[in-house]
This record gives sequence, structure tokens and C-alpha cells, in this order.
Amino acid sequence: MLANYAPSHSQTDVLICLDNQQVAARIGSVLSQRGLTVSAIPTAALQAWYDTGGCQIVVTHTAMIGQVRSRLNLPVVNIEAFIFDRPVHVTEGAARQFDGDAFVKRIFSIINGSQRRMAS
Repeated sequence: MLANYAPSHSQTDVLICLDNQQVAARIGSVLSQRGLTVSAIPTAALQAWYDTGGCQIVVTHTAMIGQVRSRLNLPVVNIEAFIFDRPVHVTEGAARQFDGDAFVKRIFSIINGSQRRMAS
């Protein structure tokens, strides 16, 4: 489930901080299908976000990492790290591709690591 600028974030696993809300919705949908709760905000709304302890991870892009880290004490996943140029010999499809499987594995790796640290 995607929440648009929801004031209560206590039950959010993943905060998606991207201006492209279409991309944020697709990412949120994939993560929601895997049982995570997701909130999406545009980058300009980051200043209004407050960390209530429920959010475990932030997904954003390279240009926002510094702002996210200065505002929130949470792990950050750079969405751009999972976008690759297609091999030259591939003639069909977009010039770039998103490695969704690796992205989801990274999200769960961080969340599971955080839960283990909290239980210790």
C-alpha cells in the first residue's frame, strides 16, 4: 500500500523518497506484494518527514542521499545502483534496465539485518 504524504509513519517499513511518483508507485507495489508497508513522498517533502521509529529503510536516488542521511538516521538504498545499461548486442527494449530482483534482495537484506540488531 502506498501512502501519499501520510502523517503517521509508525507502521512504515520502507520510505520511498523520489520525485517520480510513477516509479515510486511501481516500487511500492512490488514491495507491498512482498509484505512490506511502504510510504512514498516527493523529495521536497523530506523536511516534513519525521522519524517515529517505525520506518526501517529509505529508497532514494543519488542526489538525495546526503539530505536523507542528514535528516533521518536510517539505512539508505540508492535506486540508481540497480539501473544498468543494456548490453550493446540487445536490440529490443529500453537502453537501460532495472535489476528488480537484486533491489528487492537488498531491501530485505537490510531489513532483516536491522531486525536482528534490534533483537540483540
